[in-house]
Amino acid sequence: MKRAGNNRGTTAVEFAAVLPVFIMLILGIVDFGFYFFVQHTVQYATREGTRLALTGGKLKDSHGDFLSREASIVTTIKDHASLAVDPEKLNINIFPVAIDYSDPDDWNGQSDAGKPGAYMRVRTSYTYELLTPMIGAFFPGGNILVQAESTYRNEMFDT
Repeated sequence: MKRAGNNRGTTAVEFAAVLPVFIMLILGIVDFGFYFFVQHTVQYATREGTRLALTGGKLKDSHGDFLSREASIVTTIKDHASLAVDPEKLNINIFPVAIDYSDPDDWNGQSDAGKPGAYMRVRTSYTYELLTPMIGAFFPGGNILVQAESTYRNEMFDT
């Protein structure tokens, strides 16, 4: 019977070779799990802001005064997104769409919730910073742009 050679260090070497790959896999799962959570939350918040927008609804401030429609939409989106992101880092745009549903050429970045019957768009974007630098190295600047938008037609509400 022939005895095998000394294998005492084999397990340690194999473990050292597999451990970095395993850690990258786990960190990637966590990082992308948070990314998808942020993406879903931004989409949900944009949808809720759009629901308020198309009905012509307005929120009240802490003093009981009505906010403008644009401020009401932005507040709704920020409130609903605050679970996953810093609401102050959201970029929210509200603007009318062109006849072919494209973004208008002359749109200047000002928020405009539109008149009754107008076709409008709400676009929310957020820059998600990846948690793990090793995973972030695969993306320009270590960031991913999360963007959600909704196109709607205002109901015939009273102004």
